[in-house]
Amino acid sequence: MTIASCIWIGVEYLATDVAVAALRQHRRSRQVFCGRLAVADDLRRAVNEQPSAPRADGLEPEWHDADAGTIIGGGLLSDLLRQRRPVEEVVLVLPPWDAPHHCGAIEALALPLAVSLEVPLEVPLEVPLEVPLEVTLDHARGFIERVAIGAAAAKAVMSAPASRGMTILSQPTTAGTALGAGLQALTETWVRIERPRWQQQRLQLNVMQPEAWLSERAETTP
Repeated sequence: MTIASCIWIGVEYLATDVAVAALRQHRRSRQVFCGRLAVADDLRRAVNEQPSAPRADGLEPEWHDADAGTIIGGGLLSDLLRQRRPVEEVVLVLPPWDAPHHCGAIEALALPLAVSLEVPLEVPLEVPLEVPLEVTLDHARGFIERVAIGAAAAKAVMSAPASRGMTILSQPTTAGTALGAGLQALTETWVRIERPRWQQQRLQLNVMQPEAWLSERAETTP
């Protein structure tokens, strides 16, 4: 009997405690974690060390370096999903709603004031720096591509009754900027309008916070 796969997309944004707890809800599935693995070392180590991981049947957790926020990463992800059929569920982990501050600016604040010449002494450290336009645009573009590419790849390989559907996990923090609020509204509206098409194929499509997802899986797992 072929073991179904649970595909995780965007593991660089997945909280370690959520990943560990989620393993208990998919102990009979092949766990396939995808994302930018270079920034997910701690998560990978914590998952691999879990005694509850499905190792009894030789199903070690798989790790693949594929960024769904890029065209190349999306292509790799699509091929991977086809190779891991049947797919029980796809879980897409979203980045924070708001664009990150410029890394160089953050590092400048961390330096001693005598060394950091780019930060005026009269600027209070609690005042957030303005996010550069290129960072804002890159965040918005990558965010939208992540949702669109992930959903297209998932829908192409899933079929009922072997597949449950796709869940988009949002970050627990609320949006604090206009851009973040817009991306949140866009995601929720897209799911609401797209959901009937998935239901026609007897597949679920939801956007949830991690706690709600874990609670729902705990209730449906025997």
